[in-house]
Amino acid sequence: MPKVTFVNEHRTVEVPSGRKISDVAKELGIAVCREEFAGTGIGNWTVWVKGEPGALSAPGFFEKLGGGGQGMKRFANKAKILGDVEIWTQGGLGDRLRAPRPVDGVPTPRTDASAPRLGVSAAGTAAFPYGHPAAVGNGTRPAVARNTGKPKAKGAAAETEADDDEAEADE
Repeated sequence: MPKVTFVNEHRTVEVPSGRKISDVAKELGIAVCREEFAGTGIGNWTVWVKGEPGALSAPGFFEKLGGGGQGMKRFANKAKILGDVEIWTQGGLGDRLRAPRPVDGVPTPRTDASAPRLGVSAAGTAAFPYGHPAAVGNGTRPAVARNTGKPKAKGAAAETEADDDEAEADE
C-alpha cells in the first residue's frame, strides 16, 4: 500500500492504490480545495506532489488544460495515488473561519528515531562564518584576521625612513 505524507500537516497514512488525493485528504480533515462558490466544490484543487515517476496517475486532458501536471503541480481531484508520495497543500478559504486544521507535532530525532537529523553543513553561520569546520577540508581553519585594513608593504616603510634620513642630511 502506498504511503502518503501531507507535509504541511505532518500527517502520514497508508492508502490503497488508485485513490484520489482529494478523497484521502477529506478523510483526514485536510482542505485541498479553495472553493470559489461555497459548498459547490468548484475552485482551485492545486497541490504539489513529490514522488517517484509513476507514483501518480498520468495527467489527463483537463489537468493539462488547467495548468496542472507541470512539474510538481497536480490537481487533487484528478490525480490518483499509485505509489509513495509527499503532498504540499494550500490552505482553503474556509480554514480562516473554522477551527484550525489538525496538525501533528513536528517530528524530532529526540522523540522519533526515524526523523531526519539536520546534518553538518559547509554553509556559513553566525557561529562558523566560513562554514562548519567538520564539513570543510580536514576540520582546521586558520585564525580569522582581526584587522580589516590592508597590510603595509614591507619595502614601503623602509623607503619612507630612508627619505626622512636624506631630508635631514640635506638640512
